[in-house]
Amino acid sequence: MEPIELELTLNGITMPVLVLWDLPVTTKDELFTRVHEELLRRDQVRPSYLNGVKEREQRYPTGLDFGAFAVALPHVDFEHVLRPALVVALLREALPFQAMDDPTRQHLCRLAIFPVLTSGEAQLAFLQAVTCALQQPGFYERFIALQTPQEISVCLQEMLQIAVNED
Repeated sequence: MEPIELELTLNGITMPVLVLWDLPVTTKDELFTRVHEELLRRDQVRPSYLNGVKEREQRYPTGLDFGAFAVALPHVDFEHVLRPALVVALLREALPFQAMDDPTRQHLCRLAIFPVLTSGEAQLAFLQAVTCALQQPGFYERFIALQTPQEISVCLQEMLQIAVNED
């Protein structure tokens, strides 16, 4: 499937969302490179983004275990970002990501969500929104079964709305 481009609003900031569905990558390096190329083409990040995301993932792993599934939330320091964006990648095959809470463990992640944000406040709000939504019964299963850009957009908006309603 070709990349899907949408828009979402988080904390009053409207940002582009790039959805990479059924992505046929076999390594994290391949995934990070693909995301970097897509963001660079859209002038969202600096050329340093690729090394930044790899280095940060090495230092601060982002694999999150939700019990029946795991999700990766790779992100970078702000100096690599030109304009806020979000990348949602549903991988054809799950990739191993080190656990955020214990780097000696790995989680197989089929969903990788890349917040490309310019402030700590926005990043924290987004990470809370994602974590909150993924804890909702059935949300992950419903999300990975989506087929159309419209369905994906509605579900992403719902994800952000869940977090707002939890506050």
